Parts: sequence; structure tokens; C-alpha cells
Amino acid sequence: MTEAAPMRITLVVGGRWHAFDLARELHDHGHLHRLITNYPRWFVKRWGIPAERVVSLPFTFWLVKAIYRLGGEALMMRCQWWVHRWFATRAAKHLQGSQVIHGWSQWSEPSLIWAAARQVPTVLERSSSHILEQSRLLREEHRRFGLTWTETHPHIEAMELREYGLTTAVAVPSLFVERSFLARGFPPSKLFRNAFGVDLSNFKPPTTPPAPPPLKGLHVIYAGTLSVRKGIADLLAGFATADLADARLSLLGGETPELAKLLDQQPSTVQRLGHRPQTELVQYYGQAHCFVMASIEEGMAYVQIQALATGLPLICTPNTGGEDLLRLGGATAMDHGNGILEFPAGWMVPIHAPQAIAHCLQRLAKEPGLWEAKRLAALALAASSLSWSAYGQRAIRHYRSLLTAAQNAGDRPDPS
Repeated sequence: MTEAAPMRITLVVGGRWHAFDLARELHDHGHLHRLITNYPRWFVKRWGIPAERVVSLPFTFWLVKAIYRLGGEALMMRCQWWVHRWFATRAAKHLQGSQVIHGWSQWSEPSLIWAAARQVPTVLERSSSHILEQSRLLREEHRRFGLTWTETHPHIEAMELREYGLTTAVAVPSLFVERSFLARGFPPSKLFRNAFGVDLSNFKPPTTPPAPPPLKGLHVIYAGTLSVRKGIADLLAGFATADLADARLSLLGGETPELAKLLDQQPSTVQRLGHRPQTELVQYYGQAHCFVMASIEEGMAYVQIQALATGLPLICTPNTGGEDLLRLGGATAMDHGNGILEFPAGWMVPIHAPQAIAHCLQRLAKEPGLWEAKRLAALALAASSLSWSAYGQRAIRHYRSLLTAAQNAGDRPDPS
């Protein structure tokens, strides 16, 4: 096969995630064989993917909506195994002709078994940390607040561990996720790290950015679910500890019952703006000075990429995927002690470290010229490496290497 020859890549995904963005990139380069999803075809059409390339198995799409409506998260957890298994079993019936299969974890075991029997290379997408590490982190964090975490269904956990053993490679979005696999003894040679992208046509800097601090009070923003997992308690404590005159914190996202009491205790300088559509986020980013993500467990939060693309310096923990973004282009960090690493486009702080968050906010608010410099660095990152096109190109090169390795080993994939 020549370097320019098209490949036949099949994506298997229950849900949407970033699979539709990847499918669009593969189609644009002539490599998309099929997108197998539980979303209806009319929804997938928004990404410009031809209907003939889409296998839609929408039963579980509508079923999940009904389950949440009838019994919420608790009922969904009890039904999770059956829902995943139903889709995964039927998806495996539509793989004929595939040269490489890229499936999402917890939805792909039958597809991986099909591929292994035919020596077809596979990639398993794992967008969060290793499932055992994820369970540990979330269990401990909820215990910290006197809460009980509704754990992953045991059959789902066991199935995902089997998927790890079946696949040729595991695609992870960040150093945090990669390290979680290595800590569990997973072979480094089977890991492929590829940071997500962002739609740069939608997420771009405002025509008129806000007046810089200290001329104007620092405006801090966060977008995402207001939950224990997202480190909201640490963000609120860090903002309060910074104690900045005229500063305000905007929280965009749906609220969870577990933090209702804490959120109700916040002063008027903390604005709870509720859930906002993706199309509106850029407007809010354009009014802020920096973005803070204090998550305890996060493979790579898209909102961080969006924020950088609009020119917002990032303050994040190492458990968010933000480290990869701040290190793009070979950027190096200055170690300020206490776990604080400063990059051209922002800072990385430890989890559970409100004082570190406060330190970074105080510097942005009080040091003339610092915000402008970090804003320009954030925009430079976005222009160079944060597009979906760049993400797709990296994925295509990886597929090519897997296919070439299989052929060189004499395991020519059987598309029948």
C-alpha cells in the first residue's frame, strides 16, 4: 500500500463524544469506511458525514432518554450493562470490509473479538483514566465530602478490562490518562496519545477583548458540570482565598444535588449561569480573563481547549488533560514550588490546592502585562495545534502505522 492510498477505517461508538469530529476528518481524507453509532442519521448529518457511511442503531439512544426520564442516574446505572451490551453486539455485525477498527471503550468488545479473529488492527478509545484508577479517584473524592459514589456497573468494569487486553492499541487524550494506564502495568507500546481538537471557526478571540487587569476586576470563568468530580469546591475556595477586589467568578453548567448546599452559600461575586449551549460558550469566554479547571478526574476537558482558543489563560490541575495543552509546541514550565508549574499560556496546580489557585489568580490580577502575555500565548497554541484537522492527521498517521505493522508481520487483514 502506498502512503497516499486510502484506508478503510470503521468507528464504533455508543454516544457521540468526539467520534463525529474524527469521522468527519476521516471522510474528508477518504478513509472513513463506516461510522457505527446509536445516534439517528439525521443528527450525524450535521457533521457532513454522508448517510451511506453511517450505520445507525438508535434503539439505545431513545432507550437511554426514557431511562433517565423514568428513574434518573440510579436507574441508568442498573441498566447500563444491558444498554452497552445490546449496542455492542449489534455493532459487530456491520464491520465487513474494515481494515482498522476504532471503538470506544465499554461499547466495543464484540467488535474487538471480530477483529482479532481476522488479524484486523484495532484502536480502543479511552477518554478518561484507566477504569480502575477512575473508580479509585472518584470513590476517594466523594468520601472526602461524606458522599457515596455510584460506582461503575461491575459488568461494565470487567468488560472494559477485557477490551484493554483485546485491542491492538489504546488511544488516550492526555498524559494524565497515559500515566494511569502505565501505573496499572499497561504496555507503553500499546498507548497512543492524541490531544483533542476544537472548532476554530466557532471558538476564536473576541473582536474587543475585556480591559486587562488591574484596570478591570479579574473575571474568572468555568464551564462544565458543577460536581464533586470537577473540583468545584476547590475552585470556590481558591477564588475566595484570592480575595480580589472587584473580581467575579462565572460558573456555567448544570448543577448536581451533591453540591447544592455549598453553591447556595456563595456570595454574589459567584454567578451561577446554568447550562448553556456550546454555541453560546464563546460569548461568555470573550468576557472573561481566565479559565480555571480544578477537576479530580478528567481525560481532557474540551472546554479547556475552547477557552485557550478564545485567548483565555488556563489554570488547571494535572488531572484535567490541561497539562498536554499547556505543553504544546514544546513549551516548558517554571517550577514555583508548592506544585505550581507556570507555562506561557497558564499554570498547572495540584488537586485539592485552593491556595495554589489563589496564587495564580492574584498574579493575573495584580501584575501589569502578565494577562496580555498569557492571552497571546494561548492564542498561539490554538493556531498551531488545537484544530480537529490536526487531531485527525495524527490519528490517520497512527492507523497507517498499525496497518503497516500488521502487513509487515504477514497478518494481512481479511475484510470478509
